[in-house]
Amino acid sequence: MRLLPHRLAAPLLALALATTGLGALSLGAAAPAAALGNGNALTPPMGWNSWNSLGTEVTEDQVVQTIDFMAANGLVAAGYNTVTIDDGWSLWHRDGQSTDFVRTPDGSMQLYDAAGKPVTGTDGTGNDPTSGHLIPRPDHFPSQTVDGRTVNGIQFLARYAHSKGLKFGLYATDTYETCQMHPGSLGHESTDAGDFVSWGVDFVKYDDCPYGPQITGPDGHNYYTQGEGRELTRSIYARVQTFQRALDAASAGQGRPKVTLSVSAQPAHTGVPYLLDPADPARTDPVVQAAGTAPFTAPGYAPTGVWCGQVANLCRIGGDRDSELDGVLWNGQLQTALQYPGNVRPGSWNDLDMMFTGWNDVYGLYGTSDTCTCHKPFTDDESRTETSVLSMLAAPLISGADLRTAGQSQHSANGYTWSTGIGASSLAILKNADVIAVDQDTLAKPATLVGARPATATAPVVLKRQLANGDTAVLLVNQDPNNWQTVGSDLTSLGLTGGFTYKELWTGATGTVAAGGAVGGTWVAPHGVAMFRLTPQAATAPAAVVGDGKYHALSAGGTGGLVLEVAGTCGSPLTSAADANTWSPTHTSEQWTFTSNPDGTVRISDNCDTATQVHTVLAAGTSAGNSAYLLNYSPGNPWQEWRVGQNAVTGALTITNVATGLALNAGGGTAGSTVTTDAVNGAAAGQSWSVVS
Repeated sequence: MRLLPHRLAAPLLALALATTGLGALSLGAAAPAAALGNGNALTPPMGWNSWNSLGTEVTEDQVVQTIDFMAANGLVAAGYNTVTIDDGWSLWHRDGQSTDFVRTPDGSMQLYDAAGKPVTGTDGTGNDPTSGHLIPRPDHFPSQTVDGRTVNGIQFLARYAHSKGLKFGLYATDTYETCQMHPGSLGHESTDAGDFVSWGVDFVKYDDCPYGPQITGPDGHNYYTQGEGRELTRSIYARVQTFQRALDAASAGQGRPKVTLSVSAQPAHTGVPYLLDPADPARTDPVVQAAGTAPFTAPGYAPTGVWCGQVANLCRIGGDRDSELDGVLWNGQLQTALQYPGNVRPGSWNDLDMMFTGWNDVYGLYGTSDTCTCHKPFTDDESRTETSVLSMLAAPLISGADLRTAGQSQHSANGYTWSTGIGASSLAILKNADVIAVDQDTLAKPATLVGARPATATAPVVLKRQLANGDTAVLLVNQDPNNWQTVGSDLTSLGLTGGFTYKELWTGATGTVAAGGAVGGTWVAPHGVAMFRLTPQAATAPAAVVGDGKYHALSAGGTGGLVLEVAGTCGSPLTSAADANTWSPTHTSEQWTFTSNPDGTVRISDNCDTATQVHTVLAAGTSAGNSAYLLNYSPGNPWQEWRVGQNAVTGALTITNVATGLALNAGGGTAGSTVTTDAVNGAAAGQSWSVVS
């Protein structure tokens, strides 16, 4: 199967690239208006879209297989809760006609004047001859009988998705034709919106694909292909708004929930200013007007990142991406997204196109029968990078991978057979709960760039994102496709003060960063990332128990009141482990004193005085998970020395070994469980100790 790319003529692509410098015009500076306010997409939508893997030949059976795979393999549980059928699902005519509509040599729909004569439409006039309802392709989406009632294939799939806990999405356009030349919704907004709602559609991807000849205006400027007829007289803003209002009206009229609207209008289209209707709402919209309009551009066109959130829930801010990672790095859509943070808020999200994480080449066996780098599957490092960048930007996570089994996704061509089904490692990347939590963070504040813009396409990029609970996400990106690089950032550059605990969200590694310290600074794989979640450490003060000359019992959090003791009590031999056990005020094996060493560290001694245990000191093993144990004191031995901090608010102690940096941890939580030293984790209850006597 050969997929047809979404249509974007070379001149338009060049124009799109030319507009990447529009940030200098402060197009993103306008204060955002309220988001659409339909109550949907309060966090970035997640799901799957058929286009990247199944193209125009997507079928009912394939979508059922995808729904089943997503439900059975944890994707629905992870948050990927919408399946969307892209372009190509309908016939090439509406039910008001028996034949497909006439196209002009440039691919546009033939428009007619009031007398029925063909017109070019390039002056903004012309009538659309089509009428009636869109018809699902019966060869791909046959009707089904459900509960004794015949429903079309789209209705059936919506019901099936709902039965598996998913929402269902469908594709349409604000033009006369879709990108693949099926009937568009321009002029048919109420009919199509009513049908979609009645079919059970929850999500609409609304594209913009004007066909037609190049247009040279009376000003002598070549506006390239901008469409015909009403496509030229009404802005994208106005056309989207009309459909959005039609969806809301249909939902209200049928007593159904409102539909989430995703606008895929490509910023390459800039309109023809002299043809724009004087009453077009973009001309008076305060956000559009405050941002300003670039020369030769009509208001309500590019850039969508300024105004789109007022009329839609998701807003494409760049062109189509392919499976080259550069599309989501600095010279791709990353820098564009960073220009429009005002379009990111609950109910409004900047969309960076479908994901290629886990996508496999549908055009041939990559590296053998197909060698185009635009079809090269991502490495796992690249998949982690794509997912990380999107999550830092609070972008929708819409997978374009083939989410089916190897057998269901098998292809044969030119003597080769291969599968495009997603692999286990890619599936795990998509389901990473820690990274998804960053994407879905309810503060809805996208990442910002740390430091200067990268000087080259391979220079590292550092992003930071503030999270709702006070944490900070930090992403270190190696943009070089061929070489490892060290990438890091100090806390000062991140605008952070104090100390932090961290978790690296792809490896699971945890640790601490002292005040003024650095994050990362280690080698990052080609086209790879390191992604950290930093949690502020509670303010600490010198522990009151240090140097007070008293013995204390210490209770560990998460243990139900168990206290630190010499395992087996004071009669145990030297090198006995420490454990957590039931507290008794008379047990000297559960009593400890904290004495300052000359270098400011602390030794922790028991209150035993027997033939085998005489005020021995607590020592740490060499590796995480090793037990803490008791030895005779050896001055200067860092494994017997500790740092003891006390939370200024709660009074809880944290006890960290000098030699290893590991924290004393009663993680077992049951009587007699061994106390260990483990990586510092501010969320680990067993690392928080309280004085009970």
